[in-house]
Amino acid sequence: MDYGQLFDIFGNEVADLVQGVARISLFSKLARDNNTASKTVEADRLHTMFLAMMDVRVVLVKLADRLHNMRTLGVLPFSKQQRFAKETLEIFAPLANRLGIWSWKAELEDLCFKYLKPREHEELSARLAEGFREATIMSAIQKLDKALKKEQISYYDLCGRPKSLYSIHRKMLKNKQRIDDIHDLCGLRLIVLDEADCYATLRIVHHLWPSIPGKLKDYVKCPKINGYQSLHTVVCGDDGLPLEIQIRTKEMHQQAEFGVAAHWRYKEGEAKHSSFILQMVEWARWVLTWNSEIMDTKLRLSPQDADLRPPCPFPSHKDGCPHIDKFCSPPCGTNDSLLVIMLEDDKMTVQELPPNSTVKDLLDKIAYGSSPFTSYGLPIQEELRPRVNHKTVSDPCQNLKMGDLVELTPSIPHTSLTVYRKEISRMFGKADERQDETGHMLGKNSQVAAVTSLM
Repeated sequence: MDYGQLFDIFGNEVADLVQGVARISLFSKLARDNNTASKTVEADRLHTMFLAMMDVRVVLVKLADRLHNMRTLGVLPFSKQQRFAKETLEIFAPLANRLGIWSWKAELEDLCFKYLKPREHEELSARLAEGFREATIMSAIQKLDKALKKEQISYYDLCGRPKSLYSIHRKMLKNKQRIDDIHDLCGLRLIVLDEADCYATLRIVHHLWPSIPGKLKDYVKCPKINGYQSLHTVVCGDDGLPLEIQIRTKEMHQQAEFGVAAHWRYKEGEAKHSSFILQMVEWARWVLTWNSEIMDTKLRLSPQDADLRPPCPFPSHKDGCPHIDKFCSPPCGTNDSLLVIMLEDDKMTVQELPPNSTVKDLLDKIAYGSSPFTSYGLPIQEELRPRVNHKTVSDPCQNLKMGDLVELTPSIPHTSLTVYRKEISRMFGKADERQDETGHMLGKNSQVAAVTSLM
């Protein structure tokens, strides 16, 4: 069923969603086939492009679809299991992380871990019983809630979660630790009204459970360099195992979730992000949180306080906010970068271009001005021309848009090859005429002979 049929039956909204999901599927397949997501810069651009070019619901639908695929991956052959798990770990789990959908991120990562590292996954699973850890967390939440009420300390949210198996595995590898050295297998987070309540709560926590020496970190009085503020302490829980507890105010929490100290940036390590990328991620996360779209599965006694929601779908915008439509993607301004997919000889790259770039600008960038396409105009034969979104380019000055697919590989049929030999010879022949006579001409003629001999 094509777009027109979907439009006629369901309307433009559903048709656009289906088309968007199909587009993400195409790009993720190209990225998988070309190992694009394993390259930090390329993956960064790909994730940003998904958020910038798509209705946010498109990304959610695709993530939900991939989560369902991973849950049923066991019925596929081993080779497909490996391929899907690798793609999910490199493309879709980081995307869920950027959007703040922690439950989806954790489940995607744990399922990938199960298929990519089955032995390590089995060993950790045997050591850590999920149900036992959840019971431990709920018991600790109830105990702390009772103590806070007794001391008349109000709070916005008190929740907990067991650390995911994949996160534990990564931490053990990164820090060269044994599982007994990991102190945040179970964790609580408390969001209180003000800074004074942070320290009052800390005293209560240390009265309820014995603290582990050297594990108290006061990021309230001494914030991290990125502005992150919170009190962190590790205590010995009722089961004798370490329990990490974080205490912060609402303002500290919003900075940690949406500001410079956002958790997704911490999880992506030392990667440098442009202001454009930060804007796209921040926009999408605020939209999802404002509309209660985030799948929050943290353990708690009562629902999270509504005051923790952002005051506006986009930071510092209220009246007349251009992003007030919760489902539309942020309008890319005239000064914003463009991200396009380039496909050349079946090799995919994600290219970042200045605003208002054209097809010619892209070709100039990749060929440094030496391409016959850019120097001498487009080929006469339509099949030899670049294509944008599967449509042949007739004007090299055609403007590119965010998320365009640019194909440079000629689509040459098996018939009339003589015509295409002449066309390639004409293109390179003109290039020969511009060269001096010191050997460059021979190089060009050799290229023509090599190309035409393959036809």
